[in-house]
Amino acid sequence: MKEMLRMEELEGEDCLRLRGLWEEVFWEDSRAFTDYYFEQKATRNHAFAWKVDQEYISMLYLSPYPMMLRSQGGFVCREIYYIVGVATKKEHRHRGYMDRLLKEALAYVRAKGQPFAFLMPADPRIYMPYQFSYIYDRRIYRVKEEKAEKRSLGIHPLEEEEFHDLVKCASSFLEKNYDVFIRRDRAYYGGMEKELSVQNGGIGLIGDAGAYFFYTEEEGKGEILEAVLPEGDKEGPVYDSGETESAIMARITDVRTMLSLLYAKEEEISLSLFIRDPLLQENEGVWKCQVTFDKTYINKEEKGILEEGAGRLEYECQADIGQLAAWVFGYKKEEECFRFPDGADREEVLRKLRGIRRLSRVFINEIV
Repeated sequence: MKEMLRMEELEGEDCLRLRGLWEEVFWEDSRAFTDYYFEQKATRNHAFAWKVDQEYISMLYLSPYPMMLRSQGGFVCREIYYIVGVATKKEHRHRGYMDRLLKEALAYVRAKGQPFAFLMPADPRIYMPYQFSYIYDRRIYRVKEEKAEKRSLGIHPLEEEEFHDLVKCASSFLEKNYDVFIRRDRAYYGGMEKELSVQNGGIGLIGDAGAYFFYTEEEGKGEILEAVLPEGDKEGPVYDSGETESAIMARITDVRTMLSLLYAKEEEISLSLFIRDPLLQENEGVWKCQVTFDKTYINKEEKGILEEGAGRLEYECQADIGQLAAWVFGYKKEEECFRFPDGADREEVLRKLRGIRRLSRVFINEIV
């Protein structure tokens, strides 16, 4: 009898059906962590999965986060999806199942009007063919040798007043220093404390300096996942090693929405961009941008201008959708991301690009 293969879209409580596949593929996760994830997070997600008869064989979760994006005069908060739990049973790999799931997920995110999706890759080579680009390198913090044990770090369950102070401290620091970060509130830190506790860690507060860190411990080895420390701090239990590691990749799903978040630094700018996107055809085309001090106003050329024999393309610079993300989020410079057609004034176009305020200071340390 032939097996029945079908794709399912799952929402909320239905996402719990994928726990068996999660446990099989992510067998390194502790039972406590898996319990936490499916009790606290999975039911908020949207998922795509392949099913053979009654067995799930491949899955992908879209986990929503409230993302703060700097705009002129403040921040806008948008729901942005974090792609997690990307997995296929070993015996069903290399058959194109994940390819289809990723394409379906990106189309779904675009239909929701979200400007981009992000993920923390186990292997970036999996996602580069789908035009994901790195946008954030995580700072590496270390525990001082004399404070190597958890009990020496001063980690304890936080009191309500400590949560209040932590939210105030973190929000102030992030708004001052970053353009892109996940909104921090009481619910965020309450959930983070639970997540860290099932990894034998917790939230550490450092004195009255408005500093904190996230600590986990596996097999007796501690790790700092995130830290906000006073400038030049030398007295606390953790320190900035000066090293970084590539952490977060993003994929632009709606060019219009993404570019509209940018604004001019010193003068209004008119710019035409030719964007290539092999997966989401709505993004591909020539985008005429009027970058003002408040936002960017955008018009897209009619599709016909891109068709064979339809005439000459009129644009000042060109990038594929992955390069556009690396530029928008400040991960790469203009000259690394854009190409220029014959006859274009390269230096003038670069001057225009440098005059645009991007979302170049990113702070995203999510694991799940």
